[in-house]
Amino acid sequence: MVHFLASAIHRQCPVIPFALITGLAAPLLLLTATRASANDFESCTRGLIDAGVATASATAACSQALHPTDVSNCTIDIAKLGDLEADQALLACQSDRRPQELATCVTDIHQSLEVANSTAVLNNCRNSLLPKRYADCVVGVATAADLVTAESMAQCIAAGTRPENVAPTFIFSR
Repeated sequence: MVHFLASAIHRQCPVIPFALITGLAAPLLLLTATRASANDFESCTRGLIDAGVATASATAACSQALHPTDVSNCTIDIAKLGDLEADQALLACQSDRRPQELATCVTDIHQSLEVANSTAVLNNCRNSLLPKRYADCVVGVATAADLVTAESMAQCIAAGTRPENVAPTFIFSR
């Protein structure tokens, strides 16, 4: 009986150091995976300069960004529309917490509807907490109700959250 117990412990011994090393190395891998590399900052700066942003603004924006490629991709996507200046797009992308969704919002509305005021689209997408959902609302409402883009944007931005059943269920009334 003791022979079996000793052989089980002997077989488990190589597993313990492997598990220990893996447990210590995993956080280091996560740290290096989440850091932006020097190439991200370089591609961000180069992309913004190519889009027409001034060099000083491009270097400041990329050096301050947590995810520089998100900021540059957002700016480039919005600037491609032609109606908005690259500096205006950069300011919006820099100040938004979801720059990729902001770019998707602006481009989806421009591709799906006729837009008279691109600045209003950019500002409304930026003011929305969920830009992708806001774009879906604007396009869906405008298409279904035959509204102009400005009216559907006003309806969707004003559609706040309406809480239902706000009384907690764990309190009983007497």
